[in-house]
Amino acid sequence: MNYFSDLANRCYKTGNERSCRNLSYFHCNRSLKCVPYHRVSDGINDCFFDEDEQSDACLFNDSNRFICKSEPKKCLSPVAVGSGHYQCSLAEDEIYIYISNVFELLPFPDLCNKNIYRDPILSFATEASNANCEWWPCDNPYTRCNKKWDCSNGADELGCSKTNCSLNEHECKNELLGLSYCLPIANMFDKFIDDCSDKSVTRQLYFDNGTHDWGEYYYSWNKSKCVTAEKICRYHLQVSVKQDEVCLYQPGLSRLFYGNTVHLIRNNKFLCTLYDGSFKEITSAVLTTWRSGNIPKLITNTSVRSISKLHQKKMVLPNIDFALIRYCHQGIVVLTGVNERKECLCPPSYFGNRCQWQNQRISLTLQFSVRSKISMMAIFQMIIMLIDEQGHIVGDHEQITYMPVQDCNTKYNIYLLYPTRPKNLSINYAIRIDAFDKTTLDYWASWYLPIPFSFLPVNRIATRLDIFGVEKIDACSLSCGTHGRCVRYTNNKSLFFCQCEQGYSGSHCDIPHICSCANDSICLTSSICVCSLHRFGPRCYLKHSICQSNNNTCQHNGLCIPTDDRISLQRFICFCTEDYSGERCEKANSEITIYLDETITAITSSVLIHFITAFQHTNHEQTTTLKKIPSSQQIITLSVAQPFNMIFFQIPNQYYYLAVLREALIPSEKIYTEILPKQRCSPIEELLNNTFLNYDYFRRVKYYPFLCRNYSQLMCFYDKHHMCICDLDRFSNCFLFNHTIHYDCQGYNDCENDGQCFQNNQTCPTKFLCTCEDCYYGSKCQFSTKGFIFSLDPILGYHIKQNVAFNRQPLIVKISLVITVIIFILGLISGSCSIITFSRKKIKEVGCGFYLLVSSISSICMVVVLTIKFSQLVLSQVLLLTNRSLLIVNCISLDFMLKILLVSTEWFNAGVAVERMTNVIQCAKFNKRKSKQIAKLISVGVFLLVTSTHIHDPIHRKLVEDLDGDEKRLWCLVRYSSIVNIYDLSVTLFHFLVPLSINLISTIVIIIKLARKRFYLQPQLSFQEHIRKEICRHKHLLFAPCILVLLALPRLIISFIKGCMRSPREPWLYLIGYYVSFLPSISTFFIFVLPSKNYKHEFDVGIQRWTRVFHTTS
Repeated sequence: MNYFSDLANRCYKTGNERSCRNLSYFHCNRSLKCVPYHRVSDGINDCFFDEDEQSDACLFNDSNRFICKSEPKKCLSPVAVGSGHYQCSLAEDEIYIYISNVFELLPFPDLCNKNIYRDPILSFATEASNANCEWWPCDNPYTRCNKKWDCSNGADELGCSKTNCSLNEHECKNELLGLSYCLPIANMFDKFIDDCSDKSVTRQLYFDNGTHDWGEYYYSWNKSKCVTAEKICRYHLQVSVKQDEVCLYQPGLSRLFYGNTVHLIRNNKFLCTLYDGSFKEITSAVLTTWRSGNIPKLITNTSVRSISKLHQKKMVLPNIDFALIRYCHQGIVVLTGVNERKECLCPPSYFGNRCQWQNQRISLTLQFSVRSKISMMAIFQMIIMLIDEQGHIVGDHEQITYMPVQDCNTKYNIYLLYPTRPKNLSINYAIRIDAFDKTTLDYWASWYLPIPFSFLPVNRIATRLDIFGVEKIDACSLSCGTHGRCVRYTNNKSLFFCQCEQGYSGSHCDIPHICSCANDSICLTSSICVCSLHRFGPRCYLKHSICQSNNNTCQHNGLCIPTDDRISLQRFICFCTEDYSGERCEKANSEITIYLDETITAITSSVLIHFITAFQHTNHEQTTTLKKIPSSQQIITLSVAQPFNMIFFQIPNQYYYLAVLREALIPSEKIYTEILPKQRCSPIEELLNNTFLNYDYFRRVKYYPFLCRNYSQLMCFYDKHHMCICDLDRFSNCFLFNHTIHYDCQGYNDCENDGQCFQNNQTCPTKFLCTCEDCYYGSKCQFSTKGFIFSLDPILGYHIKQNVAFNRQPLIVKISLVITVIIFILGLISGSCSIITFSRKKIKEVGCGFYLLVSSISSICMVVVLTIKFSQLVLSQVLLLTNRSLLIVNCISLDFMLKILLVSTEWFNAGVAVERMTNVIQCAKFNKRKSKQIAKLISVGVFLLVTSTHIHDPIHRKLVEDLDGDEKRLWCLVRYSSIVNIYDLSVTLFHFLVPLSINLISTIVIIIKLARKRFYLQPQLSFQEHIRKEICRHKHLLFAPCILVLLALPRLIISFIKGCMRSPREPWLYLIGYYVSFLPSISTFFIFVLPSKNYKHEFDVGIQRWTRVFHTTS
């Protein structure tokens, strides 16, 4: 056999090639064979005479090759590195792989655990001897009670649960006498050793329960907390100066320990033997929170418990008659009648009297995955149907109840049978899957699955279908008549079908049928019924009674959901509200209230919350959620159902803070904590200098325990792979921590405008949140604050707390109310006084008075609409006003009316300026009657012009429901296309700049015209002097447009220079700009009446008239 084996090897590894035609091949000159260059120096002989392994591969100049430091002329192929065989003389090719994956191979607690290294390569790579471990305390959470004296006096084994002795006593056994002693460490002694460098010397332990001073020959353990080499060795090579407050590893004493017998000092008689220290209980190095402390401190003594991962119990099957089972092949045998005649119940995939024949079928494996924000209590009814080429539903169908929160990892195995046996090979079948919301029976989505290789008798298809939010129905070209609508498939937008109304079916919804389903169900076809939540059966006439029973209802308003009726009629699950959990929602969740410093809320609107849960015998778990900070608030509240030991608070892409620390789980705990600067976790770069940072991984990490002792105020720190907390003993308890946060929701980012998508779980996400860029907000960052903002909704909406009394609302809401009330009162006073003035007959003789009268009426209407708008916004956001029809009407009309009234007032003020300019120019030729007629026409024209140019606003304005984080809000928003947005900007500029320009130009023309007339009459004065005098004489004319310009400038500057409100958290500037916009309209009386003697006189006369009328009527 060896001969034939050698012959085969020679034939395989030799050839007859004198050279290689392919330049990417290496030529074995003796074996006459060509091999690829990547197989040279790969640890495997491909040439019979080993030319490929003996050749100097470094000459290839391949940067991907691994260079052996022990053999610089040996460059290994990447496949040879980490292969398990040493190619370099010092095995550094295998060490390299260990070091590259150290955080997966070697937990932090094992770095200085000298008893765990069985692999010499790993021991060499990690410096697993005692090197660089001098800063590790011998009594730490990972050496505690491991049946090995890691401390020289066994302090790490005191008070363990598996001993019969007291807290400060060691158990010592005398096997000859069958006795067990408990030796207090205060009475233990070490005999002084003359030379600890002598390798043949061992420690000698003694005991004495007297009070005699044995200090000349023995060292008493009662003198200090730690037993160190310098205390028991008279002459030792290394002199330590470490403080005695923390007992550190004693490498010099560890090898001397194995003298574990104890003698009496007085007679040197053997007493007993301590526990065999050479044996160490090997336990998995998992995170433990022993002595970690509690942050914040526990308020009361609450019972705590440790957590273990639960494993489901295996079901034990009873004895089974396998001969009877085999009778029906793949079916179930049933004994019927007195003679127990055998009958077979066949599964869908088989038929025949003994289930011996296979059905032609589709074997379908489905898994569903939620890819967008939906309700956590969503329940879907999936209808899986077989369709033919025309889209007709034929053959078999199946139904699945899918609950994303519970069934996200479930794979459903389904059989669909063809309508005929055998199947018609001329028809190409496909699969259509419809999804309905089971609680409302609303249609959700549909998927299309083609069946490849239709000639096969059994087709096996496995796929995952993604569930998105309710999508907008895109128009498609299929004609569905009057009883259907065209719907596109979710997984293939190029395909579509007709979704028919109840009572109709067919590919074009033109086939009527009798619906025999129950009233509160959906009749998909004559044979397919979609049942509501608490009904089941082929026609949905049967009711689930389990959720109607008083004994099985879910507690605390939990939603009872009956399980699939094919499994059990008595089983149900509970969907709990946010504050409760448990099988029947009987457990109150932990409530955590976190107060944030202003420095945090100023730089971010959302935070990451990392939960760390430690288990007894398995690795810890880390879960992360994103929480949005409510506007104008510095408090966030978390309802936590999962157990946790630590909570880290992170500003995205910035700092970590240790928010909560618990040694053990406290169920249903209410925690109040605040994030202070001292709780910030420092990056390792802030704590170590460059010398330590440049050390390799193993050497650098071994210095971490020194950091907590060196920085007394330090609470936590982290590096690339770890998070470390400083426990009560100032030990750096480090554990693996995933710092990588993905913001793409696994490629299904539903956020708009470059928003980042976050999901709380990679495999079973239940929450999707968007973090928005500047200038955007909303649950999907779909709303923008760019451009001209003339609405209170985006400015103030986020700051109004839901279900909170007004006296507890944020300061900005209260100030907004005060400003609104002031504007309302001033507007009523100014408008009423102006109407009294400009309704006088003498004033109305000219067009100027008519303009001001209409402007006064408009200003009163405007402040009334503004007050209604503010009231409606507050009431709708606090959920006191919920009438959707009323909200829609107010949304479309109120902002539209405010724009019209505001802009119209500016045009009327411009009309006043033009009227005055015309009067000055025409002088005696000025026709008052004609002026009044023109003013009426222009007033009507202004309203028509303003309304027509702003008509796009109500057309594009909609009432939008948005679920953002934990808040459900209604927004009255307007969204323009790019073209309409440009138009809106142009209209805004037009209605702002044109009246403003008219006011300025008219005033300048008036001054110049009057000055020129005076110059002709009084030529002794210069023209400039006349201008100055006219300005002083007619300053009331100049006062009005100047005030109007000054009041209008802030709105122009804020709207078009700043660009956008960068976030809902900085609304003050926009709020001021919004309210300032109304000041010109409510200032008619103060701008036009008070500075004018004529108008003021008419106002006094009008007041006197109304006073007389009041007294007469009273």
